[in-house]
Order: sequence, then C-alpha cells, then structure tokens
Amino acid sequence: MISGINKKLVIRSFRDMGINLAAGLCSGLALYNLAKANQFPISGVNGILLLANHLFGVKLGVFGILLNIPIILICKRFLSNKFVLKSVATLITMALMVDLVCPLIPVYTDEKILAAILTGTLMGFSGALIYGNNTSGGGLDFVSMSIRSRHPYLSIGMINFAIGFVIIAVQAAVYKDFTSIIYGILIIFISSTVTDRILSNMRAGKLMFIISAKSLAIAKVINDDIDRTATLITGQGTYTGNASHILMCACTDRQMYEIREKVNEIDPGAFTIILNSKEVVGRGFLKQ
Repeated sequence: MISGINKKLVIRSFRDMGINLAAGLCSGLALYNLAKANQFPISGVNGILLLANHLFGVKLGVFGILLNIPIILICKRFLSNKFVLKSVATLITMALMVDLVCPLIPVYTDEKILAAILTGTLMGFSGALIYGNNTSGGGLDFVSMSIRSRHPYLSIGMINFAIGFVIIAVQAAVYKDFTSIIYGILIIFISSTVTDRILSNMRAGKLMFIISAKSLAIAKVINDDIDRTATLITGQGTYTGNASHILMCACTDRQMYEIREKVNEIDPGAFTIILNSKEVVGRGFLKQ
C-alpha cells in the first residue's frame, strides 16, 4: 500500500512539474520575449512587473515573487492550504523560467499585431494549464480564484478581463503611447477567451443513453474494455409497452467513439443518444 501511494505521489509530482514548466515557458515568452520587447500594456501583476522593469530595471521573476508575498497572505484565507502550496511552487517555476530561460530565446518585434495575438494566446494557454491543474501563478490569479470561490458562477477569464483595464491604462500612460491600449485590450481579450475555451473543453464530456435488449452485455464491455462505468435504468416503451433497459454513461469524447463501436458490435439495432455535457464532475473527470 505504501509503495502504491508513493508511486502515485511521484507520478503526480512529475506531472505537476511538467505542467509548471510548460506554463512557465508560455508565460515567460509572452511576458519577456513579446510584451516587454514590444512595450505592450498587459493586465494583472505581470503589468506591474513590466512597469517596474521599465522604470527601475528590476528582474521580472524575482520582483514577481516579492510582489506576490502580500497578495498570497491576503488571499490565503479564501483558499485551501494545498492550493496555496501548489501555487507557490508554480510561481517559483515561472519566475525561474522568465529570468533564466526566456532571455536565451530571441525576442519578436517585427509585426506588432502578430506579437499581440501571440502574447494573448500564450498567456491564455499558460493560464488554462495552471487553472486546469488546480493551481495558480500568483498575482491576480489568487485574486481571481478568491473571487470565484465566493462567486463560482463567474468564469476565470471574465474576472481577469474585468479587473485588467486600470493597469493597462497606467502602463499606456507611462509608455506615452495610448494607442497601445488597443493592443492591451486585444491581448487580455484573447488571453481570457483562450483560457475559458480550453478550460471549458477540459471540463466537458459526453452523456450517452443506450437503449438495447443487450444492455447488460454492453455494460460489461464498458466496464471491462473502456474502463468506464454506466448506470442501468429501467424504462418502458410507449409504443410496444414492453419493459426495456437504458444505459446512461458519462464519458470523454474518445471513449464515446469506442463505446459506440462496441454497441454496434454487440447490438446493431441498439438506439443510442449522445449529448454534449458542458461539465462532468466526479471520479475520472473534473474534481470537486
């Protein structure tokens, strides 16, 4: 039992590390190689970091850690200890990436509109990786998650979008380029949209209803071959009046195709209804 727990812990730790590295690289490229190089105003603590770097030449990663300490202390009471600890590890990884790795990569300043689009896309992808792994990169992430803990009906992307305009305006004033506000709005819009779209796809699934005289055989195949479970519901046909069995199964997109093929092999005459599920919460899907 102990070795099994340790094995799971090691796998989870390497998985978290890989996600942090990927998210840190995307965030670092967006911040250092694109936004800083093109003087794009961006929202959140990253925007404050760019201002401090522009005015005082501070290192983005190191100053980011220092700036996040009071934010973490303030928001800690709204969030779990596990979430905070994971977020600190993510924050440190991202700081190392932006200060040590990204300066080794060439900056892009050729086409500002393309740079802005890429900045927003990388920031959105980084955010989706982080939020999807139930962690954060600090800064407004903590504020956003704290707000969402009280108002779960609000999306992360829209919260970030709503609280980003003031910092963007201040940056534009410092850079003395108010047309750059357009780039800032474009970046935050793309970033918020990409984050919400990816998280939505991560939470989504399929809901299958299978009506068949061989429901028990189909259920066994779903359990044994697909590694998914199903719920057997007793129904009655309104036309024939005969009793029938209905299988209800929540699954991923890939599993849906596999189950559909198995159903066709076992009972070609089965009646299958497949619905898109916006969010599936439970074992094997999104955690509570």
